Amino acid sequence: MTTKAIPLWGDSAEVEVFGERLRDARLIQRLKSGDVAQRAGVSQSWYSKLEHADSTAVELTRGRQLASALEFPLEFLTSAPVTPVQRGSLLFRAKKNLSRSEEDQLVSWARLVGDLVHAAEPKLRLPYMRVPRIPAAMSPPEAAQETRRVLGVDAEEPVPHLIRTLERGGVYVATLHFDTDLHARNHDAFSTWIGPMLDRPLVGVRATDSWERTRMSVAHELGHLAMHQMRREGDLEREAYEFAAEFLLPHEVLKREWPHAVTLMALMPLKRIYGMSLASLIEHGFRNGLLGAAQRTSLYKQMSNRRDQATGERLRVREPGWRDREVERPKLVAKVAEAAFGRSATLEAIEGQVFSWRGDYLQKLLEGQVTAWAREVTAAEEPEAADLAPVVRLSDRFRAR
Repeated sequence: MTTKAIPLWGDSAEVEVFGERLRDARLIQRLKSGDVAQRAGVSQSWYSKLEHADSTAVELTRGRQLASALEFPLEFLTSAPVTPVQRGSLLFRAKKNLSRSEEDQLVSWARLVGDLVHAAEPKLRLPYMRVPRIPAAMSPPEAAQETRRVLGVDAEEPVPHLIRTLERGGVYVATLHFDTDLHARNHDAFSTWIGPMLDRPLVGVRATDSWERTRMSVAHELGHLAMHQMRREGDLEREAYEFAAEFLLPHEVLKREWPHAVTLMALMPLKRIYGMSLASLIEHGFRNGLLGAAQRTSLYKQMSNRRDQATGERLRVREPGWRDREVERPKLVAKVAEAAFGRSATLEAIEGQVFSWRGDYLQKLLEGQVTAWAREVTAAEEPEAADLAPVVRLSDRFRAR
C-alpha cells in the first residue's frame, strides 16, 4: 500500500489529489458536488473538473480545504486508487427506484471493501476464489448445479449456511447498515468484482431481520457472479432468480418433495429444510410446472389476506417461520482484517493501514461481521496501539470450517 506523505513545509507546497478519491468521499456521504465546492470555497465547475480528472496537483492549503469540506483526511484524497470498481460493473437485486446517487454510493462501499482487502493482501494468504465462470450457453439451473459442485455442495443437499459456503469459496460478503435518512434504502443486495485485477468477488447485502430475504438476495448475487461476470445482455435478473432458487433447492428434489395438496402450510417443511421463503417456493414450483397459474395466484392472495398471529402482520410482509433461523451474517472480511492488522488493532490504527478511509465507515463495515474481534474493535472507546501480526495463512483456517 502506498500513501503519499503530506509535506510539512509552507502552504506553497503542492499535493496530488485523485478524482476517484474525491468522488468516493463525497458519494459515500450522498453529498452534492455544489455543496462540497461551496464549503471548500471553490467554483462548482472547478471542483467537478477535479473529480473527473485522474489526479490534479493543488496547493497544500487548497488540499486541506477540500479535505475539510469533505470531512475526510487529506491522506485519503492523496492516496492513489487501487480498486477500479465503476457503476457499470455493479449488478443488483434491487428495487426499480434505486437512484443514481444511491448506486454511486454502493460503488464507494465496494471500493472500501476492495481497499481493505488490498491493504491486507501483502500480510497474509487470502482464501482461494472458487466461483466458476459459467458459459453463456448454460441455463440457470445447470449453472446452479455446476456452482454447487465447484463450491463443494452436494447436488441434492440443503445449504445450511449460505454465506459461510460462499466465504469458503473466496467470496467476500458485506452486510451494510444504512442510515434511514442518509444512505441507500432502495436496494436488497449488489455484487461486483474487487481487487486491482477485479478478480475477487464481493456481495453487499442490506442488513435486514428477514433470514429468507437475506438468503435469496445472496444466492441471487451468486448467480450474477457466476453467470454475468462478462455478459450483460439478456434478462439477467430473471436468470439470477432462477439460479438462486435452483442453488437453494434443486428442481429434482423440489419435484420429489412437492406436496400433493399445495397449501401454504404444506410448503412449510420445504421452507424450513432448504431455507427459502414461501414466495420463492411458489415461484420455483410455478417455473417447474408443479403449480398452475390459478393456484399461484390463490396462494399469493392467501399471503396477502392472512396475518401472522404473533405479530398481526400480513404474511406477504412477514411469513410464518420468520423466527425459525437466525439471519446469516458474514465473517470473512473481519477475519482478513484481524489477521492482517492485528488482534489488538483499533479502528484508528486500521484507518492508517487502509488508505486513510474514515474510521466510522470502517466501523459500519465491521459491525456487519460476526466475529468476536469485530465486536470488540467496533465497540472500543479508548484507542490502543495497533499490533501488526506476522503473516498469517487463512486458507487452511477457512478450509477447515
